[in-house]
Amino acid sequence: MKYFLLFAGFFVVNPLSGQTLEGKIIAVDVAQSTAQFQTNKEIKTIQLLPGDAAIPWSQKIVKCTLVQNQGAIRADLIFPADPEELRQVAEVTDALRRDTVERGRIVSRGANDLMPPMALWNQNGKLLLKKDFLGHPVAINFIFTRCRVALMCPASTQCMKRLAEELDKSPQLANVKLLSVSFDPQNDSPGILNTYAAGYGINSARHNFLTGDANQIKDLMRQFGILTTQSDGTIIHNAALVIVSPEGRIIHRREGAQFDPVDVANYFLKLNQVPPTK
Repeated sequence: MKYFLLFAGFFVVNPLSGQTLEGKIIAVDVAQSTAQFQTNKEIKTIQLLPGDAAIPWSQKIVKCTLVQNQGAIRADLIFPADPEELRQVAEVTDALRRDTVERGRIVSRGANDLMPPMALWNQNGKLLLKKDFLGHPVAINFIFTRCRVALMCPASTQCMKRLAEELDKSPQLANVKLLSVSFDPQNDSPGILNTYAAGYGINSARHNFLTGDANQIKDLMRQFGILTTQSDGTIIHNAALVIVSPEGRIIHRREGAQFDPVDVANYFLKLNQVPPTK
């Protein structure tokens, strides 16, 4: 199926590399991975990365960076920019910042603590809030797509994929959700996450990859006990799998990037069999 993308918005003078675009997406040509945008009453063609071409951006306000690509212009790092969504994101980011400050030295949330609030976009450009996962058991980890350490993010993502496959074997676990939060939002846009998820054969109906406001993600990492540092152009970090109950409480944590998918699936089975504590 083909779509045609028209950016009806406003640009900064001439479309040169590194320039920022903000406008409304009308349609996109998926087969060609190209888009049409309008500025100063002119319609011009730009390229899209495959991951962005696959996202249902139609009728959404977005912002992106324009770059030169072999004589053509390409839109990179496309992020939603709908004013109402940005308001929700800012509200959650501010609330989370205040909570992090109030927690003082003991920031990380532990067993039986509530999952912190969040408002992040997934690999399909959809804004997801904490409330969207209440009523679902959830497994959460943190990754970044540029990670080249085989035993870290790539291994963690493989474990999450295998966990989804194990969950699929049990109809009673159909409501379990998987979340992978990128701690590199400057580079991991929804389109990049879309390509990353597709590369691993991820079932997007169950497994959401999330990105968004860098300050919000920084506080989420602190509250989930994820630490990072920059070294030689990459991100050095610890890793953990955090399990949250349908009531939104942290109930289990497994340190390390890798875990046994069968064991975690069995944990969810036991959780599903135990009625919630009143």
